[in-house]
Amino acid sequence: VTITVERWHTITHALRLERRLGLSHASAIMVAGWLLCLAMALLPLMGVSSYNKVSMCLPMDIETPLSQAYVILLLLFNVCAFLVICGCYVCIYTAVRNPEFPGRAADTKIAKRMAVLIFTDFLCMAPISFFAISAAFKVPLITVTNSKILLVLFYPINSCANPFLYAIFTRAFRKDACILLSSMGCCESKANLYRMKTYCSENINRSKSSSGSKANSKAPRAVMWTSSFPHLTP
Repeated sequence: VTITVERWHTITHALRLERRLGLSHASAIMVAGWLLCLAMALLPLMGVSSYNKVSMCLPMDIETPLSQAYVILLLLFNVCAFLVICGCYVCIYTAVRNPEFPGRAADTKIAKRMAVLIFTDFLCMAPISFFAISAAFKVPLITVTNSKILLVLFYPINSCANPFLYAIFTRAFRKDACILLSSMGCCESKANLYRMKTYCSENINRSKSSSGSKANSKAPRAVMWTSSFPHLTP
């Protein structure tokens, strides 16, 4: 949630430098977030609910009203956090899609990639949160055996998908992987293609920078020439 809110704040206030977060503000927000999560995680060790109820080491003890209230608030806290993340990325997407917004292509790519991350997070947390909230209200919709299967199958989806979404599916990873495998005799044609594209892009950028510097150096000469012969200028 903290990273998402920071991303939303940075993109939506790109031109307002005075609204950007400083290091002190970011540090204070992160410390507050860690303290809040640490306090919520330590409550079961102090008698509020317990980690010993299920084999997944989750605080699912609802024997006392205080423990039941803690579990319900913990689940609702996760649901609210997910809704905040969704709302922030909807705002980011609408901002970068606005033609008047001085956005960059990188912002649009980030928004699209994070949308995929939110979708996988939803697939992971929605079934667990739904059945866990119903069980916390002592109205279980599935048996304990099915809940364990649900935790084993759906709980790790997000962690398993993150390496693919963050790295493996990116173009930079594919390029580096092909170049690394080419040293072992594999994917040599793709590696040469990536090297050629990198070489061409570097030459294009170098030629653009050199032409820009030449144009800047010729401009003062043209001004001096026209100022020396004012009768020739229209």
